[in-house]
Amino acid sequence: MSHSPASFKLIFVTGCMRSGTSLLHRLISTSPDTGERLAPARLIADILQLYMRYGGEDSAFAADYLQSPDALLGETRRFLQARLHDAWLHSGKPQCLALRTVEVAPMLPLVAQLLPEAKFAIAVREPKDTITSILAVGAKQRLLGRRTLASAGSVGRLCKTYNRAYLATLRRHRTDERFRDRAVFVRYEDAVADPAAVLAKVWQSFGLRPGNGVLTADPAKRASISELLTHRYWRSYRTDLSEAPVSARSIGSYRSALTASDIWNVNWRCRILRRAFGYAEHWVGDLRDRRDNYEVR
Repeated sequence: MSHSPASFKLIFVTGCMRSGTSLLHRLISTSPDTGERLAPARLIADILQLYMRYGGEDSAFAADYLQSPDALLGETRRFLQARLHDAWLHSGKPQCLALRTVEVAPMLPLVAQLLPEAKFAIAVREPKDTITSILAVGAKQRLLGRRTLASAGSVGRLCKTYNRAYLATLRRHRTDERFRDRAVFVRYEDAVADPAAVLAKVWQSFGLRPGNGVLTADPAKRASISELLTHRYWRSYRTDLSEAPVSARSIGSYRSALTASDIWNVNWRCRILRRAFGYAEHWVGDLRDRRDNYEVR
């Protein structure tokens, strides 16, 4: 049995990891149109990864098990709709289902094709702060005995991760007017400075009833989220700002974490997105940033 999510609005809150997706999701969830927050939608992202795999380079493994080349697209869409319908039920049948997942960020053009009713709230953050936060998570994971790519000397790889999260979406946003109407970019720095102004854009763009945008200390109520917050591995993603009121404490954290060489590296490798998101002309003003500004020019 297939389900269509036409009876409710659908928003994916996404962006690079450590870019403020949790904060943006919590702010959007203050709307009376959204239901109870669910665990991150990694399942949806994994389904999309399977489609990309067997609809692409591994298509020969799927051809004999489908009626036609287009069947995989249709089956994937129906399966996604059924899972979204279930999520809508678990969320209390809200007028709008708002799901957070960083994993779909590089795949938004595909998501837009598979789910033409979906809209996207895309969190962005100064890449130097984003990478600093990823490195901090990597340090926690190493203490837990987990292998991680986020370690000293990995800044170049993390720049690729940051770029991959946004470049395909930015290209589609610039060339496709219909996609542009479905996507809103929200800077983390703006969200913590003036949540009401940021949310006014979100409410208008997505046709949601305004919420108050006030975040108090909010321990997770759902068993799934509570489990993730205490899980031996997944708890490494928690910070003192997780499930906490809005705070600007982490803005500019890179200044005490990255070397001058790392800062220059991020500024150069992420220069396209820094310009697109309005970071290239906003320097914090310390000595290293002034040096970077001179060298990049």
